Amino acid sequence: MENEQFTMSGTKEPAKNDEFSPKEQELIRQLVQERLGKKNEIEYESLEDYVVPPKMFFSMTKKPAVSIRLNSLDFSMSSIHLFEGVQYVLPMLSERKQRMVIAICAEEELSSIEWARKKGEKWVNRTVTCPEYAESIYKTMGWDRKCRYKVYGRLSNSERGLILVFDLASAVMFDPLPEEYFDKRTGKMKKRYNKYYPDEIRMRLGRSYSDYAAAQQRSGFESLSGYTDSSGVDVPSSISEEDAAALSVQKQEHMMEGLLGTVLKGGE
Repeated sequence: MENEQFTMSGTKEPAKNDEFSPKEQELIRQLVQERLGKKNEIEYESLEDYVVPPKMFFSMTKKPAVSIRLNSLDFSMSSIHLFEGVQYVLPMLSERKQRMVIAICAEEELSSIEWARKKGEKWVNRTVTCPEYAESIYKTMGWDRKCRYKVYGRLSNSERGLILVFDLASAVMFDPLPEEYFDKRTGKMKKRYNKYYPDEIRMRLGRSYSDYAAAQQRSGFESLSGYTDSSGVDVPSSISEEDAAALSVQKQEHMMEGLLGTVLKGGE
């Protein structure tokens, strides 16, 4: 009788610690065990035989990109937004790596280019006219001089801070003139530019997951060793490619966070 309580009418009430009846408690235990059992039954799926498709196979409207013509460079607004408030940048080219890098710089730097301008309250991109520099890219890559090329970029860290890296070997080529075609959905004639992917992308679904994971680990830090600026001068590098590749992912992420914070503060 010690654990029992009675109302004024003499009916028996359950003790305060008996929130659920024995039957309810048993149902709850069964439910918990069932959930645990299902969790243990989740199978492990190896990613060894899977491939990761190239990013340009999907919508890339919000990814940094550059369109390269024989006499100019046009950076996408996504590139400008990544470096919001940055008016001048330093382009660098590595023939051996077949990459172009864009770094933040001051107007006073010898090879600086103005890639953005302020229009009202917003920053907008501007066409960078650079026939000699664009010509050197076409020559390095053996590109068709009549065609336009589009290259998607990625954010990376370097000895100069945050940079955009454009892998020129992954450029998408566009015909110089549009092609007319009949749109069955609208019943009207329209125009489109045919595009062509590099052979290593066009002939396969993508890279293996193991290659993709390895590339992700290496892509956090880009050594500027071997790059030249737009005037053809070698870019001084404070870290070798071997040292850059040896940086741990955790250290890369820590450095990236610190540099990103510096860029954001500078834009305030």
